Amino acid sequence: MQRAARIPIAGVHSPVYHVSDTSSTLDLAATLLVDTTTPTPHLTTIIADRQSAGRGRLGRTWTTPDGQALLASTIVSLPTSFPTKMLGWLVHACALSVRDALSPRLTPVGHTVSLKWPNDVLVDGARKICGILAQLAPASSPFTTAVILGYGINIAQAPGTLPTPQATSLLAEGDVQAGADPTAVTHEVLAAILAGLDERIRSLVAHGDAASAGLAAEAEAALPLIGTRIVLASPTDAFGTPALEGVALGLAPTGALLVRDDDGQTHQIDAGDVLAT
Repeated sequence: MQRAARIPIAGVHSPVYHVSDTSSTLDLAATLLVDTTTPTPHLTTIIADRQSAGRGRLGRTWTTPDGQALLASTIVSLPTSFPTKMLGWLVHACALSVRDALSPRLTPVGHTVSLKWPNDVLVDGARKICGILAQLAPASSPFTTAVILGYGINIAQAPGTLPTPQATSLLAEGDVQAGADPTAVTHEVLAAILAGLDERIRSLVAHGDAASAGLAAEAEAALPLIGTRIVLASPTDAFGTPALEGVALGLAPTGALLVRDDDGQTHQIDAGDVLAT
């Protein structure tokens, strides 16, 4: 395995390790967590130019040309007193931080950035620019719980080169600098994401719940599907068969989606695919 090299990024105080090639930054982050020779404090991040086995939800593969995306995994270290049922809020915190990192680049060229439950970031509510995964990992200390947040953001793919019409990149949406200097843009975006994550996680831990921390209201405001009628597929159904239809009411205290069906019953959905709104 190629050894990860620590690199400096302006405005980032936690370690950032870079590799040119890896199977998955998520897997590499998990490996580094148990490697006592490599410091992995809170918000340690691994970035790669290329992933040979990057993955999305439901085991879907995720590929991108070398050096044209931010391929990252960030280690979040939480006190063991932090309730496990609250861990779902970390994905919301990450998605909001990605939104805030991308909006200053895309708003000036006429685009909006919003979230799609449970783990995507969209441009103009239609085109996916980022996907996020979270997984528990063995902690490096008995006093902490470790979660790895993996995220991939399309930076410099040109229009017409993206895998599907529903995918997009900063360059494809008009961010010229993303094409001219993708490495610099990747580092700037990462620094903004980590700053947003740090602030939101600190507040979540300090307040003990997402409502008091302001994270719940912020996440609901960033999800256009709240208050609309949606159709959901099971999270384990790769074929997208409709499993539940109803109105998205909001987010539960755990970060799960609350959906009221036509019989008036409210369902708490921890994972799934939104098929239509």
